[in-house]
Amino acid sequence: MRDTVRKESPLIRLRLDASGAATPGDSILVAQERPFLGHLNIRGGRGDARFAATIARVLGMALPIAPNTVVCDRDRVAYWLGPDEWLLVTPAGGDTVIADSLREALRDAFSAVTEVGSGQTVIVLQGRYVRELLSKECPLDLLSPSFGPSACAQTRLAKASVLLRPLEADGMELIVRRSFAEYVWAWLSDAGAEYGFRAGT
Repeated sequence: MRDTVRKESPLIRLRLDASGAATPGDSILVAQERPFLGHLNIRGGRGDARFAATIARVLGMALPIAPNTVVCDRDRVAYWLGPDEWLLVTPAGGDTVIADSLREALRDAFSAVTEVGSGQTVIVLQGRYVRELLSKECPLDLLSPSFGPSACAQTRLAKASVLLRPLEADGMELIVRRSFAEYVWAWLSDAGAEYGFRAGT
């Protein structure tokens, strides 16, 4: 008999799909997990024209080259993490095919493509007080108008490492390591209570 592997969200024990969950229209501040997305860590030389051209050809999109910016293409997002490092987030199940294609295309280039989706999850916050909430324990100036939807930043939130990306309409995306996911959610729930924090569906 063949063994089957069951995927479990990092936040499965919190039962976020329980009855009584809110939608953005029901509460001031709503949080929901987007589990099982594909996450690819891409390393390579920014100044290597062949590397950049190969990435653009395989992905159909260029990687961001300006620090702390993102490039979005339909349902994929590329995040600048450093001068030679990027994170590509894809729909669930899309990362393996993309990773194989990139490795084949870049086999003679100084590069690395690593699937890291099993070690991370995404939490999306929506509501008018999202930035005020995160500012309680984040050292960045999240209220700055310059930190908009085309930006991203690696930082800490309540001592946990996170990658933040502002969204349209008072939203914020948090990419969190699996081992910190429950802790970050617990902090958001507690610190967001004054804003009417609710779990979304």
